[in-house]
Amino acid sequence: MRAFFTVAGFVLQFGAGVGIAAADDWSTVPDGPLHWQLQGDIEIGSNIRVIDSDLFETTAERVREWRAAGIFPICYINVGAVEEWNEDYTQFPKDVIGNPYWGWEGENWLDISRFDQFAHIMEARLDLCREKGFLAIEPDNIDAYEADTTNKKTGFNLTRSDQVRYIGWLIEQAHARGLAIGQKNAAELVPDLIDRMDFALLESSYRFGFMDAFLSYVQMNKPVFAIEYIEEGVNPDRFCPEARKYGFQGVIAHVELDRKPENCP
Repeated sequence: MRAFFTVAGFVLQFGAGVGIAAADDWSTVPDGPLHWQLQGDIEIGSNIRVIDSDLFETTAERVREWRAAGIFPICYINVGAVEEWNEDYTQFPKDVIGNPYWGWEGENWLDISRFDQFAHIMEARLDLCREKGFLAIEPDNIDAYEADTTNKKTGFNLTRSDQVRYIGWLIEQAHARGLAIGQKNAAELVPDLIDRMDFALLESSYRFGFMDAFLSYVQMNKPVFAIEYIEEGVNPDRFCPEARKYGFQGVIAHVELDRKPENCP
């Protein structure tokens, strides 16, 4: 099924509600129920319009199945930290791998101020994302600079300008491949990113009170997927009405993202 693409001005065929993307163009992310799961057996509900799954764990065949069913596939890529279980881990220079990412064994921060040292690895990940048939990317850990303002140090004293420069490069690289790209958390960066990002995915925005920061996405008709975690004590009866009020797609998930989430009605 490589026929999804041609070398120059590649064409992306999408199932029901087809979106066409050529070079320097990309499909619009639907504003509909999201299934976000990064590990485990994925079983999608009949109402799902968008699926977000792991780059390495997801096969091209599975992506083709989703697209044939009219489901928009988003590719999860960790861009701000490196995980020792990923197949390209050994390609990262040792001196750009920093302190452990708190709470996740085997994951360490990356020195995004020197992303030129691993840009070729991220480019290869984006290429793989496109080759598998994904239509967008979810770049995780684009808020590394915030860790250096708390006690969760990256080991590199990263700055806001370091972060914005790196994210700007990622946006350019994604769009050049015909891939949409979303803002993951990092509420303080909305003014810098809103004009160039295509959607947003938020974790615990209701719990921590930063939903307001992403209203501009809704005002620009860009979907916002707001996830709250069961392990953090989310109350669906309180969260879901708030998500609807803001115009967000509300999702209730487990922290490990290893099983089927629930969508707000």
